[in-house]
Amino acid sequence: MLKLRTSSWRIPKMLIRRLLSRLSLVSETRRRRFSKKKDDLPNEVVVNMEEEEEANEIPSEAVVKMQVEEEEAKEMYLALLPREVVVEILLRLPVKSLVRFRCVCKDWCSLISSNTFIATHNHTNRHDNNNSGLLLFRYAKTILIDTVISREFENFSLRTDGGSFGNNNNFIQLNCPLKPPASCPCYSFTNIVGSWNGLLCFAYTDHYQRNYYCYNLWNPSIHRALSLPEPNFTLSLHAIFNHSHGFGYDPSTNDIKLIRLVYLRGRDYKVKVPPLVEIYTLNTGSWRAIAAPAPSYIVNERCLSVFVNGASHWVAHTPPEEGTFRNMIVAFDMVDEVFHEIAVPDHFVGKLYLNMTVAVLDGLLCLVPFNERKEEQSFSIWIMKEYGIGESWTKLFNIHISQGLKRVVAFRKNGEVLVTDRKGELLSYEPHIKRVTQLGFLPLPEELETGTMYWESSFYLDKYVESLVLLNAKNGVSGR
Repeated sequence: MLKLRTSSWRIPKMLIRRLLSRLSLVSETRRRRFSKKKDDLPNEVVVNMEEEEEANEIPSEAVVKMQVEEEEAKEMYLALLPREVVVEILLRLPVKSLVRFRCVCKDWCSLISSNTFIATHNHTNRHDNNNSGLLLFRYAKTILIDTVISREFENFSLRTDGGSFGNNNNFIQLNCPLKPPASCPCYSFTNIVGSWNGLLCFAYTDHYQRNYYCYNLWNPSIHRALSLPEPNFTLSLHAIFNHSHGFGYDPSTNDIKLIRLVYLRGRDYKVKVPPLVEIYTLNTGSWRAIAAPAPSYIVNERCLSVFVNGASHWVAHTPPEEGTFRNMIVAFDMVDEVFHEIAVPDHFVGKLYLNMTVAVLDGLLCLVPFNERKEEQSFSIWIMKEYGIGESWTKLFNIHISQGLKRVVAFRKNGEVLVTDRKGELLSYEPHIKRVTQLGFLPLPEELETGTMYWESSFYLDKYVESLVLLNAKNGVSGR
């Protein structure tokens, strides 16, 4: 296996410029030599050469000779720098340049596409990647044409984290290549399970939001998408069930993992515990059951999860028939593949029917309970200052708006919080001055039967990170 390391010494910028100029010179040399060869050849030979290239036929002897000379020129220029220095320089280049430089030579293509290089590049550039100042924003909407016909749309874009955020033209449109598999019935739209280091995980569901899922991974920075195989637990094998997901990274094996919790229901529609648990790993390209015992708690259908401190987290509760009701956070460690429990603030332990979700704020585990009283409805924002220590839960502020609240979507760098109201409209809330701003995503008025509708999971926002993840993935398996 290729061994890479990052040196403690700094590479002079002059060496980087020298290498990049050599790469440009190789391309220019190829163009000039090809033009010169064509000038020295009869017209009919030139025409034949061009036709052969366009038709991808067997190249002529002259073309083969030029290709050999080109490769020799590349090797000569690349030999000017030691391989170790070349690797160090490549590790510091942006993703788009690395994708393009795979075409320089076979050695570079093999190097840049290797799992070791991809992991080292992600680690070396993690600070720059996480501070790009860009956000990846998704919104999904349903256009009601009449009482029967509707059309569904999804939109992905990049937006600046520091500027104004709204439904305007100040964004970069992204073209998502993902389409629901033909085997996925009654396609509604995608639920984003989560993201890690620029890689997004999608789950497709039917209009009833249950019973069948198809999964895809997408890295927008390199325009690569991957369809995952069908999971082991499906509707064809089991009765009605609920399921929730977690998505994250295992640094010990440099592997992407998707975990799936499936709760079966009996004839009385009661949820059975513990759930069936299976996990997909990108390195193997397959699903498998986990060996660790599953938690005897209930994670509600499509409960939002977050990946922080190396684990996926969900809000869960004890089964109602057990007597003493208790809320808690269930975490799944991606390295050890075991579940553990995290206490919620004492005030929320025994509350029934609490609309509570987890989030991440400034790299810390965050809890967002919904507080419903006769006089007001509000969300409260709590952070766990010391991970795993229940006593470290600290309340930051409340969110209260007159329209009523539905969900907290994301936290922005400038302190604003994106939320949706009861009608599905996306709003911006500034906690310090308690100001609410409309962002232009207006839902269908209640009195109308045609127009635009947004759903609870319509909006998604996260940091935009460029990475090489999926660059070497083929047929659902990460390359070696």
